[in-house]
Amino acid sequence: MSVADQAKALLRSILTARRIRRESELPDPFRSEVVSTFLRLNYISRLPSTVSVTGYEVLHRGDGELRYLFNEIFVEACYFFHADTAQPVIIDCGSNIGMSILFFKKLYPAARIIGFEPDPLTFDTLKTNIAHNALSNVIVHRCALGGRDETRDFYRATEPSRSDLTMSTLKERHHGATLAVDCRRLSTFIVEEVDLIKIDIEGAEHEVLLDLASSGKLRLIKQMHIEYHHHINSDVDSLSRTIRLLEDEGFGYQLKATSSRWPTPRFQDISIYCYRTR
Repeated sequence: MSVADQAKALLRSILTARRIRRESELPDPFRSEVVSTFLRLNYISRLPSTVSVTGYEVLHRGDGELRYLFNEIFVEACYFFHADTAQPVIIDCGSNIGMSILFFKKLYPAARIIGFEPDPLTFDTLKTNIAHNALSNVIVHRCALGGRDETRDFYRATEPSRSDLTMSTLKERHHGATLAVDCRRLSTFIVEEVDLIKIDIEGAEHEVLLDLASSGKLRLIKQMHIEYHHHINSDVDSLSRTIRLLEDEGFGYQLKATSSRWPTPRFQDISIYCYRTR
């Protein structure tokens, strides 16, 4: 990297750090820990296999994924929410290596969390991060989520040692290796009011919401952060089904979408924050 490029990267880091301090809703000292970690990660060109993140020791599956997850979950605080209790019940669908669980535990240390991750290698890393950081009241399950209890094909990276953020039970979402995984209905895990459900399951989100609605369990949910995967199949437009379901079940919502090109018929991640209105 040239001196000019280094100077530009340094300036971007400083401006981002200032934005976090000025705009982030995270409470201190959490916010200050995010800034410190952000600046440190930006000065490390190649990350060790275990990295310190806001006081946690995080085993990861690759530099790019760790940096992406940290920026999305901690810097942008995409799963931030206000709970009306210091001990919220949180369900984390699509836990990956556990960065979202670490975020929730930093935000609400006494939270009770149930997590789900179907990929065996990623699940092992998730369990390691929970154990090494001595997280209490966290239970994780190695399974996919869907509308039926069954065995399903799961698509992941071809290399056994790799995992990535687009692994899915939908072949259209990931064209890698195939393995069989258990698939469970989320409704069977909900036995009480839930303060927040986070759903990032690479295309199965509507199926899971249908199960929650048909079982009556969606009425027990106060808030949701849903990652809606729009145009996994570019010929299918079905966002309205999910929005209608949310409205029928008494949720208000806010939407945010990003795309590298605009306008585009290509894939988009659409973030939907849901809050109960009735």
